Amino acid sequence: MIKVTILSTGNGNCSLTGRETEGLTISFEDGTLRDSFLSWKGFRQLLALKTGQGKPTPKLAPASANP
Repeated sequence: MIKVTILSTGNGNCSLTGRETEGLTISFEDGTLRDSFLSWKGFRQLLALKTGQGKPTPKLAPASANP
């Protein structure tokens, strides 16, 4: 579970890209970001990365090992 607090929305400089854009200022409860402005795209990308954390990656057998 990811807990995030949205502090505000509007325009600002994205913490990831440094570009002026529309987005939101957020804080994650786990402390990875605090009072940081992200573009909407950056926010979605960061959420995707965070939801992928902790999940085991499947181990695939080499193609030659499969009959």
